[in-house]
Amino acid sequence: PMCQQCADLMDRFYPHLNDEEKMELLMSATAFPFAFPDTLEKQLRQLRRRTDGSLDGAMAYADTAMTKVSQFIRARDGDRQ
Repeated sequence: PMCQQCADLMDRFYPHLNDEEKMELLMSATAFPFAFPDTLEKQLRQLRRRTDGSLDGAMAYADTAMTKVSQFIRARDGDRQ
C-alpha cells in the first residue's frame, strides 16, 4: 500500500486513474517504493508534462527512458556481464 502523501500525489497528478492503475503507474514508472514523496512528485510532474496524462502514455514514456538508461550503461560498460 502507498503512504498518504503518495496517494495525495497520485490524486493530484492522476485523479482519473483507479487505485489499481495508480499503483501500476507508481511501481512501473517511478522510483516507488524506494523514493521519498518529493522525488515521486518530481517524477509524476515530469510524466504529466511529457505525456498525454494517460496510464499508457506514462508507461510508454517510462519504458523509453529506461531503455535509454540501459543502452547508456551497456555502452559505458562495453556490454560486460
